[in-house]
Order: sequence, then C-alpha cells, then structure tokens
Amino acid sequence: MTSVVEWTTREADALRAALRLTNEEFAEQLGVSARSVALWRKGSNGAISLQIQRIFDTVLEQATESQRARFAQLAGLGEAAGIRDAMRSRLDVATNLHSALAWLQSGEDDDAAARVLAAAARVDAAAGPRWRMAETDRSAVAQRLHQYYAEGFGDHRPVCVGLGDVDIGLTILSAADWFSNPLDLQANESAKRFAYDHAAAVVPKPDSDTWRRAAETRLAECLVQETRFVDGQLYRMTGWEAQPDGVRTSFTTGSFAQYALTVDLLEAETFAAAQAGGEALPLRDLMMPTVESVLTPGSRNCMGGALALTAFARPAQGARPADFALLIQERGAKVLNASGRLAVIPKCFHEPTSEPSWEVSVGTSLARELEEELFGKAEVDTTLDTRRTIDPMHPDLLTGPMRYLTEAGPDAWSMECTGFGFNLLTGNYEFPCLVAVHDEGFWQRCGGDVESNWESERITLVSSQDAAGLRALTHNPAWSDEGLFAFVLGLRRLHELHPERVALPHFEIGFAQ
Repeated sequence: MTSVVEWTTREADALRAALRLTNEEFAEQLGVSARSVALWRKGSNGAISLQIQRIFDTVLEQATESQRARFAQLAGLGEAAGIRDAMRSRLDVATNLHSALAWLQSGEDDDAAARVLAAAARVDAAAGPRWRMAETDRSAVAQRLHQYYAEGFGDHRPVCVGLGDVDIGLTILSAADWFSNPLDLQANESAKRFAYDHAAAVVPKPDSDTWRRAAETRLAECLVQETRFVDGQLYRMTGWEAQPDGVRTSFTTGSFAQYALTVDLLEAETFAAAQAGGEALPLRDLMMPTVESVLTPGSRNCMGGALALTAFARPAQGARPADFALLIQERGAKVLNASGRLAVIPKCFHEPTSEPSWEVSVGTSLARELEEELFGKAEVDTTLDTRRTIDPMHPDLLTGPMRYLTEAGPDAWSMECTGFGFNLLTGNYEFPCLVAVHDEGFWQRCGGDVESNWESERITLVSSQDAAGLRALTHNPAWSDEGLFAFVLGLRRLHELHPERVALPHFEIGFAQ
C-alpha cells in the first residue's frame, strides 16, 4: 500500500495530478478552496494542517491501483524511500540528535523520527535548505525587521553604525546606557551583575503545526549536512534590569536543542523571506511578535552569549608601527549560528561547565572559549568523547598561552564587556566584549600557538594601525549583526585604552530612526 509519512505541497499536487483533476475539482473533493490547491501547485512552503493530511490519507486509500502507482511516480516516493533508509542509518548513530527528537514527540503514538526522516528526504533531494545566510543581503534583513517591529520601538531601538554618509542598520536592540560604561569581567565585583535564578518557570513548547514542521526541517537539515549539534546546557536569560551601574541580568539553565528548535528558527524564516521577497513570518508571529516580547526574555528560550574582539599587542616591525593584531573569523559551514558570516573571535554560547550557579558571569564563558577557539584547548561540549573532566577550568588544565597570561598578572591582559543588547533576528541576548593582550611579550612568546578551531572557516589578521583596512572591514556586508556590533564597540574601547596604537576610523554608534 502506498503511504505518505508527511504530506507536503509536492505530494498534494502529485495526488491531484494522479487523479487527473483540475484545481477546482480537487478542491471540491477535499472541501477546501481552489486557492489552496493553486498554492500547493506552486509549491508554497506553508504547512498543511493535520486535518487536511488525514483527508489526503483517505483519498489515497480510496484511489485505484493505477492511480496510486501514478501518484508514487509523480511524488518520487521510491527515490524518497531510498533516501529515508540512508538517513535512518545515519540517524541511528547520530545520538546527539536523539534528545531533540524525544522533545518533539507529542505523545506515545507520535513518531517524530519518521517525520524528520521524511523531511530529510526532501532536504536531500533539494540539495540543502531553501536559504543561504551568506548569500542574503544583511541590510535587507535588518530593514525587514525594523519595519516588522516599527510600532513598538521606544527607549530601546535598533543600533545603527554611521560611516560618513553611510548608515549601517543592525538587528541589535539596545539603549545608549547599555554600552556607555565597559565592565571589567576579571574584577570580582562584576560577578554581581550576573545572577542565577533558581525559581525560573519552564518555557512551554509551541502549539502550532507550522512550528512543528519547521522544527522537523531543522533537524532534517542537521542530519543531512552533519551539522555539529550538541544538546548541552546553556544559560537561558530570565530577566534584566537597568541600574545606574549598568544592566543586571538573571539566568537559569536550559536545553540547546529546545532553543535550536524554537526561537533559533526565526533566523532561517527571516532570511528565506528576505530572499523570496515574502511578507509572512508566521514563526515570528507565534514566538516573538512585539518589541515587548523581545524585551521579555523569560517568555522564550532566550539563549545567547559573549563574543569578543581579540587584540594582541605587537612591537613595531619594519614599516609597521607598534600595533594590535586583530582577529576576524569567517564562520564555518557546520556551525548552527552565523554560518558563513564574518564575526569576531571568540564567539560563544553562554554555558556552564560544572557549577551553573557560580559560573553565571559571561566572563567565565568567554575565558573558556578563548582557550577553545584560539589556544587549542579540547572542547568541553564535544560529542566525540564520552569522557568528561569534572573541572575543565582547573588551573592544571590551562593551555600554554592562558598560563602565560595568568602568570604575567592582571596588567598583561584584560577582558571587558563593552555593551549589551537583544538580537531582533534570533531573540538572543548579546554581550559584546573586548579581550586585549597588552603585553607585547605574549605575541613574541605564544603567537605561534594561537590557532582557530573547527568553527572558523578562516581567520583574517588585521592591524589596528591600518586605518583604510579597518574602514573597509567595517563596510564589509558579510558581517553578522552581532559580530559588527562587537567589532565597532571593541575597536572604540581599544582606542580609548591605547590611542597611539589604534588608527580608529571615524564612525558613530547610534540608533535607527
């Protein structure tokens, strides 16, 4: 018996064609509008309701043998079945996806795995997802989101970077006092700005066929493309409060899988809409429809993290004056966040290692990721090894470069948080930072040990004295919004600390009108 695990517009139109029916005749038989049938025929990406899927099942069961054979050929079910078999073998060993599948289950009789495998067959046949972040105009995305939320902007507005007669609008929602006073992340006093919330409420799972289908497609894409997907604990923001000494925030722990299958889907939806010129954003309407909802992190799986412009002091050499080596990364294809975009490095999720209550400062995450992303330390959240170090941040486990900085003393380097904001694109919280190594001896002694990990496709080294290069880099449209936010704030702060070493391009950091 021919059967369909998950009806899409492709199978819907194949069924119409197999029955030799016009749009109007098919619509009358199903009890739907002819417009719906026309949209299926065009390949609309809208979800098909469970009620209509049950009607399709009945119509297919009542079809003649020749009609079912014709349907199977038109829908490519034989080819899809072969792909599903291959994907099932891959899924069996992809244990890192199993907890996400379990969360998608809506009951004992539900089979989320079967639906994900069916989606994987469609994704594989289409040679990947419908959107490509690196091929999308970032400014068009920012403009689309500014228009979406325009009615709700008040004291908090999207950040805008002015470069002469060019204004670069970002998707970062912030306020002037959120990036006016840098926070020393190495000072004990800074820990008071980050609190652990032991009484946080659980975020409910969305109740929507549109969401369910998008979540299944996300897992299917991870399966097909073998994306690194680790369902570890992340810090989920539960609240924030603006005070005279800066923003204070509270966190609990949450699941990366639940984040990846909820608000993180907004990025793909928005980029796909920007590429296709579409207006509908149903997932955003469901999960983050207003500015107020953006500013209420406890109502969603609000994950995020720290990303830092990292700068290493270097002595003068040849024609180059004493400067800082600035590191910029192009994100790799297998990362789930900002794939193919420019970003500062490190760029990390805020997550605990062993003591969530006491590791809640973003400085802890930043120091860990500095070692993992640039100093060659093995990752804490790897899925390749079942062995777990109880205290991965123990002093005995420091890398050579981090040991040098630790032993050189507090004047050798600094970690500062230069701002705060919410990303309209993803709903993430963002803590842009600056990691500055002021000791020239570090680069001479440990510069050869600085290397990027798998998250980066490539690293570009830029001199802080290269004014034209810094200006061109700021103009580069390949930046992720949070990356550019961290870059300009970090560069401005580095110039405040070492004006003689930084040829700061003229830019202004303001807000979109």
